[in-house]
Amino acid sequence: MNILPALGILHRFVRPGARRLALPAWLSLGLLGVGSVAVVWLGLIQPYSLFALRLLPQRTIPRLTKDDPVAQAGFVLTLAALSALYYLAWRVCRAASQAPANRRPVWLALVASLLALNVAMLWLYPIGAADIFDNIARGRLTAVYGRNPFYDTPQAYPRDPFRYYVAWPDATSAYGPLWELMAAGASRLAGDDRLANVLVFKALGLLFYSGSVGLLALILRRRAPERALQGVCLFAWNPVVIYETAGNGHNDIAVAFFILLALWALQRRWFTPALLALLGGALIKYIPALLLPVVMAYSLRALGSGRSRWRFLAVSSLAGAVLVLLTVAPFWRGGDMFALARRTTLFTGSLPAAIQVNLEPALGQAVSQRSVAVLAAFLTLVVVGRQTWRAWHAPDWLAPVRAATHVLLFYLLFACLWFQPWYTIWALALAALLPEGAVARTVVLLSYAAAWKTIIFDFFLYRGGPLPPLAWRESLLGPATLGLVWFYVGYRLLRRARRAPARPDALGPVSITLRSP
Repeated sequence: MNILPALGILHRFVRPGARRLALPAWLSLGLLGVGSVAVVWLGLIQPYSLFALRLLPQRTIPRLTKDDPVAQAGFVLTLAALSALYYLAWRVCRAASQAPANRRPVWLALVASLLALNVAMLWLYPIGAADIFDNIARGRLTAVYGRNPFYDTPQAYPRDPFRYYVAWPDATSAYGPLWELMAAGASRLAGDDRLANVLVFKALGLLFYSGSVGLLALILRRRAPERALQGVCLFAWNPVVIYETAGNGHNDIAVAFFILLALWALQRRWFTPALLALLGGALIKYIPALLLPVVMAYSLRALGSGRSRWRFLAVSSLAGAVLVLLTVAPFWRGGDMFALARRTTLFTGSLPAAIQVNLEPALGQAVSQRSVAVLAAFLTLVVVGRQTWRAWHAPDWLAPVRAATHVLLFYLLFACLWFQPWYTIWALALAALLPEGAVARTVVLLSYAAAWKTIIFDFFLYRGGPLPPLAWRESLLGPATLGLVWFYVGYRLLRRARRAPARPDALGPVSITLRSP
């Protein structure tokens, strides 16, 4: 079925300022929610549900649609339709935010639509990646076998019901100890049943999703109520967020939750809890650690007096040390617990991956990997330092939000060695707090481009058979996926540079980005 004419007709109902066929905002949003659920059901749930695929192992979308152009076209159209409906929903929320009328029915329609979308996606088999099964298997190492996921691997238990679902059976945990504690708890709750485990781990993600949406609403209704509806919609209705959280069960939504929790605490001047929230996120995935200097600088500047600052540093250091000790101690055996050496050898789908694979013939694998990893880390730290300085000198509540967004944007676009679409959830949570402009648009564009990574590689660049040479695929995959965003960033920088002579006193918002018009 061709969905584009239907979307065109629907836009006549929901476009702001339309006089003909205009509907109340809550009804327009409800219709978009029904349309989104219908697209999810027809394009994803019916062909790829947990029941349709009978929970067999290693069922990924490339394998399921191999040599089937009709199925591939259906997946492409589903993504395109969900993206279009998402844009229309955001437009409705944006118009409703600016209207003086009662917004409560619109909020109810938004919440109902999001609830229906996530409940439907809950039954999707994790076709995007097998990470949820890796999380289940490592949770079972702790909960069932009393082993340590930072030193032991799932391949040691070939009779475990999830052994052959795991994509990385010989690898230790790639996450932090706080996540492994939660995974062990979820495994104890789910028992040995395969379906129960998948649903429990997805439900854990939906708890963090609900918390993230609630925090966004609290922050925006307190600081920028005129943008609350559109900000929540920008994050919560985003197809990547819903597909990767309720659909594929990735734990990146937990990282987004802790980042938002830190920003919520900052708005209430709870500076030590803000740092502890970021540290909690870093104990799931290390990325929030990059934002600690930003929050630290903003907090110290806001405290003002020397005595208050020293007290804050002392209490925060002690509380942070206790949190790290409580989460790390159950797993600590010494050595490279967090597999830091392994992280510098994993490259895919990114600018560093494309550079490394082309340096490898001249420098060798080990030297090229180490050199690119060190350079990426150095440049990221430079950007963190720059944004920390900006957070110190900017007094408004958006200063740490802007600084954190720019840090994550730089990392995802230019410094991330191993890039995956679900990583964009981190930055989307921050973009939802920002006013409209180039920065927020860049983040949303990044999420849209990243969502096409699997399609670009498996449906177009690589069409079955043996894998193409590593140099060939990594030279193309990163630029093909992120090239549109790189072009937009370059365009914004060029436009800013051309306007600079006419505005010598203008303070650019960030090191790599993107002044809003």
